Amino acid sequence: MSDFNIFHPDEQNMLAGSLYKVGVWMSHIDDDGACEADERERLALQKYLKKSVSKFSSHPIISEMAGEALRRQNYWPRWEQDSDHALDDVKKAIGLLDGRLVDNEVKAYKELVMGIATYIAGAFDENEDDEEKGMWGALSSMVVGVANPQLKKEMHTSPSEDDALTALTAVLKTKRA
Repeated sequence: MSDFNIFHPDEQNMLAGSLYKVGVWMSHIDDDGACEADERERLALQKYLKKSVSKFSSHPIISEMAGEALRRQNYWPRWEQDSDHALDDVKKAIGLLDGRLVDNEVKAYKELVMGIATYIAGAFDENEDDEEKGMWGALSSMVVGVANPQLKKEMHTSPSEDDALTALTAVLKTKRA
């Protein structure tokens, strides 16, 4: 029995879906590049989720959640249509996880969510081999934008993506839904 099975199937779907939705949500924030950008960002989302399965191996539930987001391809069209509610889903997921997991697991979920959003925000302009930034990388990106606008320009995120990352950061600071 996997660790992820502590959650009801509907909860599992919501948790896995929150990861996919936040990637699609970030992809839709900025319309630059149109279809080419959307496809590249969709591939980047899949790549990031695959890497996250091993990256979060010390947090088996979080690792399995990333794996489930990949495996549940039959839900992707529905999750994509509902991606406007990604922040609400992330908030609900935090409340659910906060009630059942230890703090470091909840922190790992938040890091994964911010990592997805940050990676997708830069996916259209960044190199394919860039390291995942994670939550702290995303936060430092915002600080860099204030302290050094020229360096921020080189990070390839638009003002609307920066605003979205700020909104996501506010949600990730919440404890319960």
